Amino acid sequence: MSKLSSFSLSKTSAVLIGLSILVTSTGTAFAESPVEATTIKKSVQSDKAQQIQPKINIKNIENNIANMREKLASKESTLKVKLQTFRDQKKATVAARINTNLNQINQNQTTRMQKHLDTMSGILDKLEARIDQITPDILNPVVAKTLIAPVRETIASASAAVAEQSEKDYTIEVTTENKVRIDAKTMRDKLHTDILFIRKAVIDTKQAVANIIRVAKSGVAGENPEASEEGTISGQ
Repeated sequence: MSKLSSFSLSKTSAVLIGLSILVTSTGTAFAESPVEATTIKKSVQSDKAQQIQPKINIKNIENNIANMREKLASKESTLKVKLQTFRDQKKATVAARINTNLNQINQNQTTRMQKHLDTMSGILDKLEARIDQITPDILNPVVAKTLIAPVRETIASASAAVAEQSEKDYTIEVTTENKVRIDAKTMRDKLHTDILFIRKAVIDTKQAVANIIRVAKSGVAGENPEASEEGTISGQ
């Protein structure tokens, strides 16, 4: 499970960090008209409301994990009783350790992924404010504005998937002592598959945010040329 515990989206993250710096660094060069001032005021109010959402999202994940810990404690207690009947207690100890690690990995991964999504939401908020202000660095505000809502939906969908994943239970379902290794592998493989699925949703979200920044600042609409490669599970 080492690949799962070293959750890495380095290439896309590096692109987004660079782009987000560009988004926040350029000053406004034009005077504001009354209409522009009203637009900016509404944008700021909307931005403040949207900034609250990431805190709510990560809080929901934390609450889910707290609730799951209570359920897991009960199931682990039941598993412990069953493992105590094993003739080979060394095998029982290994099974108990693997069981604890599986659920801990899921909790750590979902918390980390939600933080990534919250970061993407924050970057999108800053970009939208600059689009609404039509700052000089935004070359295609009209097209970029139409992409905001779909990207927010992508983030919301990924966040919902992460929240659902955080509530999953990976307690080993022991059949017999002789098959406990197979039982553990079955649950480990299930976790691996589930995490890869959610990981792809987070990668897709990062690419969507990177693409809208590129469109806004380049004036050229279209898909990110790296999306086809990085959107795959194997893309790094």
